[in-house]
Amino acid sequence: MKLHARSMPAALAAVLALAGSRPGATEAGPAVTVYSHDLGFVREERALELGRDRDTLRVPVPERIDFTSVRLVPRGARLLRLAYRYDVPSGDGALERARGGRVRVTLRGDRVVEGTLVAADAAWLVVREDDGALHTLARAAADDVRLAAAGDRYVTRPALETVVEGRRGPLAAELSYLTGGLSWSAEHVLVRRGETGATWSTRVTVENGTGRDFEDATLKLVAGEPNRETQGPPPGPVLRAMALEAAAEKADMSEQAFSEYHLYTLDRPATLRDRETQSLVMLEPRDVRVKPRYLYRGGDARGVRAQLELLNDRASGLGLPLPAGRVRIYEADASGALQFTGESRIGHTAEGEKLTLEVGSAFDLVAERRQTYDKRISDREHEYGVEIKLRNRKQSDVAIVVEESVSGDVEITQKSLDFTRKDANTLEFVIRVPAGKETILSYTARARW
Repeated sequence: MKLHARSMPAALAAVLALAGSRPGATEAGPAVTVYSHDLGFVREERALELGRDRDTLRVPVPERIDFTSVRLVPRGARLLRLAYRYDVPSGDGALERARGGRVRVTLRGDRVVEGTLVAADAAWLVVREDDGALHTLARAAADDVRLAAAGDRYVTRPALETVVEGRRGPLAAELSYLTGGLSWSAEHVLVRRGETGATWSTRVTVENGTGRDFEDATLKLVAGEPNRETQGPPPGPVLRAMALEAAAEKADMSEQAFSEYHLYTLDRPATLRDRETQSLVMLEPRDVRVKPRYLYRGGDARGVRAQLELLNDRASGLGLPLPAGRVRIYEADASGALQFTGESRIGHTAEGEKLTLEVGSAFDLVAERRQTYDKRISDREHEYGVEIKLRNRKQSDVAIVVEESVSGDVEITQKSLDFTRKDANTLEFVIRVPAGKETILSYTARARW
């Protein structure tokens, strides 16, 4: 079904110019602060043009703007009214806006019904002819709907409609607002060199789904999640699907503490195009020291897990707050070509904290666990035995950390190797397994409840 307006050239020009009011032109260089998930804060200067002492202007804004957060301050004039306008985000919106106006509907077979549009929904159009007769027309049968000239009734892009009083001519205004559709995430890369050597680098991925471009923006990224009260639905349509284009750019970012968060600032202006994803360099590759670690959680079907430990300090090669994100791990094969070996995810990590990265299952380390017996002592007590066999097929000795989960009041009455309590419900054994050998761990536990 086609949808258009009568006197199309004039109506189209009026719509595109937001006719009936002088639009507020956007100044270059907004300040855009992007939070981790679907939130941005924008501050910008807008150049307004007042044709009379009291004038109505429209200022284009993003589709995902939080209207309750909008702050518009005209310099040298008074703001009398501020409203959000977005009349026709879809064909349904255009029909809804056209209710009460003249409409001409062409149905299949060239049947034409003309009159006043009384109602419209997903299935039906209701048109009242000049003689008062009502027609209910199936939208699926309508080939063409011609609306009366739109004039300035339709706002086809989101805009703030503002009434300003106090002067005429050019006027500067400060505009700030929160908007959905902006997100960023960190992508870390660790390239291993031998057992303890590696390089670490970080890039950030910034997504713009606000419905608006930000040209030559001062870009800042906040690591941390500010608390927000529950919000109602956004004024514009939520973007259900976005065609994202990937771009990469080398950029330097400075970092500083900010309130309870960390703030990363790009050292030069950036352009964030709508429905675009771009990648920016946050941290150039630097040498770091890592420590291999092997972990077996009792009963884990994946077997022994390979991990890497890294202390986030200057001595280890880092020593700066790291934003939450994914860490991809690579290592060179026998030919020297890099191969992907695993990935892990880290939270926001302060300087001085330890990182533990999950790499994957250790192929050359085998764990077999079985319960040797389970004996009932009383209605509130039973005893059981566990045996864990650890085999090392590597050419070097390894230490495997074994974690055993226990619940309730548990007493270890017999053990083949010493342990520590990691927490109230976890026993931790550190077991050295020589190359090509097998080590057996066994213990007996008495549980009470």
